[in-house]
Amino acid sequence: MKLKLLHIISDEKFPDAAYEQFESIIPGQSTYLLPEIKQSLQYLKKIKPIQVSKFSFLNPIFIRSLKKYDAIILHSLTNFAIELVSRLHKDVVFIWIGMGYDYYDIIYPNPYDLLEGQTIKIVKEIDPNYGITKSPSIIKNFIKLIIYYKKKNKIDCIQLIDIFCPVIPVESRLLEEKIGYFTPKTIPWNYGSSLNIFDNNIEYNNLTGNNILVGNSATPTNNHAEVFKILYDLGLPKKTKIFVPLSYGSSEYRDKIIQLGYEYFGDQFVPITNFMNLTEYFKLIQQCSVMIMNHRRQQGAGNIGLGLYVGAKIFLNKVSPLYQFYTDKKAIIYSCDQITTILSGGISPLSKNEFISNHQLLEREHGRKKILNNTRNLLKEIRKVSLTKK
Repeated sequence: MKLKLLHIISDEKFPDAAYEQFESIIPGQSTYLLPEIKQSLQYLKKIKPIQVSKFSFLNPIFIRSLKKYDAIILHSLTNFAIELVSRLHKDVVFIWIGMGYDYYDIIYPNPYDLLEGQTIKIVKEIDPNYGITKSPSIIKNFIKLIIYYKKKNKIDCIQLIDIFCPVIPVESRLLEEKIGYFTPKTIPWNYGSSLNIFDNNIEYNNLTGNNILVGNSATPTNNHAEVFKILYDLGLPKKTKIFVPLSYGSSEYRDKIIQLGYEYFGDQFVPITNFMNLTEYFKLIQQCSVMIMNHRRQQGAGNIGLGLYVGAKIFLNKVSPLYQFYTDKKAIIYSCDQITTILSGGISPLSKNEFISNHQLLEREHGRKKILNNTRNLLKEIRKVSLTKK
């Protein structure tokens, strides 16, 4: 059965990876739609999407035109995606590729649950209304209610979706705990990276420095302040740099973290405020024999994969679902509670045997063969469900 697939995407780095995966299995059967009119695309390199207005779902002709597709794959559950599901769920199979940020508001309704003590103080100082949705004017609110009249039923909309692909499997259970019975069938599928970096052989001694990478963005959920304090108290070799990616997120939080970083570490602190392409970023990762991701939620999964790949010692917050995921898979990683104990003897990467063990795990879980098999299984499930809708 030949499938006609429509992907609803945004201009970011992930859809290009999806394009490679689907084209490898069913070439020429996918169309990509970007609900945004842009003069030039910033991140999409391999896809030339059809661009439409973000309000095109209001046009009945546009909605009818989508019924020709066997399935619509939603790369995150945006307002636009919710409106399509509400109008077409009886006619088309819907697959939700979860990004994390599109369901964290359900799993973690109180945003302060994701922050640690010092970070909470910083957030309250720079943004007293953190986590509080600002009330629009009466007129704007009325207009939004008219345009996005399904938006308020996000959880109801989720129950109309056929297939859900979370970042890690446990997140389906976390969602179900919050909303009750969970209708979508969970199917494992993730974005690969250039199909696939984890299949390439890399030498154990590929690392070019004994530096430390902290966090993945300028967002409070990184809990940078707590990590900075631990590293400061530990005392670092003068040659060790603290690299902190801050190219996206809150500008106010970014500025505060930059200030704090220089106060703690002086010239050893290196904020990364400009976007890097994958090649540049990989070279940065290779300069770091230690990576610290202090998120309490699933975040920075791509960074963690790269860290495992180069043989870095990785420290994760022990309440993070990613920490549980990787410890269950027998990965050699540590909790942030172990930073002082593990690094007190010096800043160094994993041993060669540990490096090999983590590489074998990456090949099993994230290698090209696994990713393409997951894509085949997803397509098999789409075919099965589509037969019930035609």
